[in-house]
Amino acid sequence: MAMAVGAWSDAIPVTGTIDGKTGSGTMRVYLPAGCSSERRCPLVLALHGWGDSAEGWMAKGDLAAFADQYGLVIAVPSMGKTIYETRFYPESRGKWTTAPGARWVGEVILPYLRAHFPVWPDRAHTAVFGYSTGGRGAVLLAEAYPQFAFAGSVSGTYDLLTLQPAEGEYQIHEAVYGSRAAFQPRWELDNVVAPDRLAKLGDTRLFISHGAKDAVVKPDQLESLRRALKATAVQAELVTVPGAGHDWKFWTSQWPRLFELAAQSLGALPALEPARRLPPCPAPGAIDAQGVCRPVPCGGIPGGCGEKPPRPQPGEGGSR
Repeated sequence: MAMAVGAWSDAIPVTGTIDGKTGSGTMRVYLPAGCSSERRCPLVLALHGWGDSAEGWMAKGDLAAFADQYGLVIAVPSMGKTIYETRFYPESRGKWTTAPGARWVGEVILPYLRAHFPVWPDRAHTAVFGYSTGGRGAVLLAEAYPQFAFAGSVSGTYDLLTLQPAEGEYQIHEAVYGSRAAFQPRWELDNVVAPDRLAKLGDTRLFISHGAKDAVVKPDQLESLRRALKATAVQAELVTVPGAGHDWKFWTSQWPRLFELAAQSLGALPALEPARRLPPCPAPGAIDAQGVCRPVPCGGIPGGCGEKPPRPQPGEGGSR
């Protein structure tokens, strides 16, 4: 498929058949310079939140700079109000298309991209991430399909059994699975923290972050995942960010670290000259609580921040 490099594609129509039922959707793809039929690039699938679209994501938090920085092809399927379910049921209402969301991505979108774009067709060069419901979808997809070396999630829902019926998160899942009281096995089937699902991650590397003041998807979702991962050998970095909520300001603040880890996992880190070592910064507040350099003069170099602070300790964010 011919398309311009260094720009997002127009909406690409995709049609697929699962279990004898044909569905259709669209997606947007960003192809960075240097990717061609002679030079394949790693692939990153980006999954949007409930009710959003590829166009909505592009308008609020463009990913092109990271694609260019690391030489990644990024694909964003538009999937409306999916919860990235693995099955539909007689009680399912408001299906986004005829195919369950996770299966659409894993069995239609991923093969389509590998067949039509200059990407490596293997697990070692494929990643998936998302925000909100798309974050849950990213981990769920990595559990369901052994095709991803890296999965990232920001503000995701992982433990469906802790959701309360009055919560909006419970209600959007009930619209697919039916009442949890009546159909709990359906909820357990797609429960990210279930031991049998986590075991399928294998050596997939995870990055998970959540805002401590998220009022839409409560921070206890990350804590449920943290507890569940303790019984596994999964390599995961889990971060709770003080003061952050459930919004684009928080989500876009997480992309630099997420893409750094994804690029490491995919072998896509660019060849950079050794960083110039800066003197320690004497100005208080030059490094904020997340380790981000503030634009203040430091060591005679504008924006210089010297040594990075220690990583947060468990409970404040960091790796497990």
